[in-house]
Parts: sequence; structure tokens; C-alpha cells
Amino acid sequence: MDTLTRFELRKIMRRKSFFAGIAILAAMVILMTSTLVTGAYITGKDGKELKGIAAFPLRKEYNRQLAGPLTVEKAADAVDRHYKLMHDPNNLNEKGEITNEAYAKYEVKDQQIDSLIRSAFSPIGEYNYYIIDKLKPSDGKAFYEKRMEKVHGYLNMDYTFGNYSAEDKAFFIKMNKNIPVPFQMDYVTGWENVFLNLQYVFFFTAFVIALSLAPVFSGEYQSGADSIILSSRYGRSRVIAAKLKASFIVSLGLLVFALTAYTLLMLGICGFDGGNASVQIIDLLAPVPYTVFETYLWAVFIGGLACLLVGAVTLWLSSRMKSPFPVIIAIAIFLIGPMFLQESKSSRLFNHMMHLLPSNMMDSIVRVTGYEVFHIFGQLIPEYKVMVGFAVIVIALLLPLTYRTFKKHQVV
Repeated sequence: MDTLTRFELRKIMRRKSFFAGIAILAAMVILMTSTLVTGAYITGKDGKELKGIAAFPLRKEYNRQLAGPLTVEKAADAVDRHYKLMHDPNNLNEKGEITNEAYAKYEVKDQQIDSLIRSAFSPIGEYNYYIIDKLKPSDGKAFYEKRMEKVHGYLNMDYTFGNYSAEDKAFFIKMNKNIPVPFQMDYVTGWENVFLNLQYVFFFTAFVIALSLAPVFSGEYQSGADSIILSSRYGRSRVIAAKLKASFIVSLGLLVFALTAYTLLMLGICGFDGGNASVQIIDLLAPVPYTVFETYLWAVFIGGLACLLVGAVTLWLSSRMKSPFPVIIAIAIFLIGPMFLQESKSSRLFNHMMHLLPSNMMDSIVRVTGYEVFHIFGQLIPEYKVMVGFAVIVIALLLPLTYRTFKKHQVV
């Protein structure tokens, strides 16, 4: 790292806004983690409810017993166990419902696989908890057929913003057929919890990045230092490049800090198991052939690019505005504004364009496991892959524009 970059890096990291940003991220990580941990619960072996951290060891024990390939025989066996449970009078109360003792002893163990079966056999767009009560043991062998029926049903539904074309349907059907079967089961609660709040980790990180980078150029205008910088020997070349490099390092550092702290804290409490499980164990209809960990990497890649894109927009605005405050206001509107805009009920294209905004890209788990596709030059490309290309292109365009804007600035 050259001397100028180190100097610019120290300037950014010594500002109060940077330390405030670190504090915001630390508080956010603790809040996001504690919210999910304190909300966890499971019925214990004695029939009493276990809450918080105490719930995870028992859930891990039960789910590890189900770990391995989710064969149709395993699904049928789960249905058979539930069928026998429901048809044994010793397990039912006067109302014909499962007693707490029977539920704690038998039903809780199969919650993970039973939930997948309920999802597969429930009507499209619904989750019928009691659907498993209507199944016969042999029905479990149709698990994968029922899943594909739901995929077909989802693609053939009528949508006000536009239905899937025949080409779109064929594309997603092919994607689903390329998913390795049988799915791999495992204890995935830790990763599932990581996925739940990942969007907010990206959002707060992007805001802190903007807070830290807003003064990079506009701060020089405000203090009058721009006249000194731009009149110096390397003020219109190396100094600007050093500012951009230092900004990238800070952005990447904040992103790594937030993601590492959040992921490791959540997995440290809930368990690291399940990275090699199929992502369909978390989202049954996901059309991608990825493991849980591969899905996490894609989500981090897309959400991380969204944060870097916010950083690039911040630098561009900073090079054009006379003080950091309007830059921060503009970025706040840029980040928060799209959240108040409802998706169009008449145009799928409009929704696609809206999804390319950073705050929508940050919901990267939904984008990776969703059913949206772009038609580009006759090729069908999944939405999450388009997001990667879009973010890289916009960042690559904004950085030279920022460089040129500050370089051409006329000192008054």
C-alpha cells in the first residue's frame, strides 16, 4: 500500500463517523442475533417448552438423527410414524388430539421432515399443518413428484404483473430437474437463522459505508482543502486514486467485519452444522442446485456488491456536493425510498428494474432462491446473476466518473 493511500485511509478511519459506524454495526449484530436466539423454542422430552439457547441442542440432536439423503423411503417412513401416532388411542386425548406426552416423545423428533412433507403436499401458496394427517404411508413416496407439481403450479398461476412465458416455464423446469435428488438433510437451524436477518446486515453495513465515505471529497470542499489538493503536484491524479483505493479498503473492511461477526456469532450459538445440506431443506421450492453454504456464498456475493455499489454512489455524490450532510441525506433516501414502493401489479419488467436497486439486491437470499429471469440478447439469465453483472458494471462506470468530477473541479 502506497503512502498516499495509507494517509487517506487514516483520514477516513480517524473520523468520528467511522467510529460511530463501527458501534452501529456491533449493536446491529448483537440485536439481530439476540432477536432470533431469544425467539427460539422447542418442546423438550419432558413436555416442557425449552426457550432460547436451551432449544438448540435438542433440535440439533433430533435433526442429526434425520441427517442424510431424503429418500422417498425416508419420507414414507416419516408419514408412517405420524400415521401410527395418530391412530393409536393411547396418544390422543378426549378431543382426538395428540397429547403433550406423545407430542414430546414422538412428533417433535420428526418436525423437520414433517415440515418438508407438509410443504410438498400443501396447496400452492399455502402451508397446511394438518395435511399430513390425511396422508397414508405410501403417499410419502410421492414426495418429489408433489414438489414438482407445486413448481408447475407456481409457474402456471395467473399474475396481474404478467404470467411466465412458455420459455420461462421451460427454463425453470429444467433448473429444477438439474437439482441433485435425493436432497441432503441435516441440522440447518444455524444457517437458517443467518439467512433470516442477512438482508438487514447488508442494509446497515451499506449505510455505515455511506456514512464513512460521504466526507471523502465533499469534506475537502467544505474545509477548503480542495484548493490545496488540486493545486499540488499529484492532486489531480495520485491523490484522487488514493482516495478511491482507501474508500474501497474501508468499504470492504466494514463489510467483512459485519458479515463475519454476524455469521460467526449466530453459528457459534446455534451450530455450524448443515452447510452441506441441500438449500431445499430451508426453501423447498428453490430452483437452484446449491448446498446451504453455496447459497450463503451467493447471497454474500450479491449483498456485498450491493454495499459496494452504495459506496460507489456515495463517492460520486461526494465529488459533486459541497458538504457531507447532503450526501448522507441523498444516500438515506436512495436506500430507504425503494422500501416504501410496492411492487407493480401490472408490470413484471418494472419489478425487475426495481430489484436492481441496492436495497432490493440486499434481500439476496430471496433473489437466489426465487423464480425471476431476465431476457438479455435472446438468453435467459436468472435474476441473481444479472444483479452481479449490473452491480459490477455500474461500479466500474461510477469510479471513473468520480475521479473525473473531482479532477475537473474548479477551485473558487
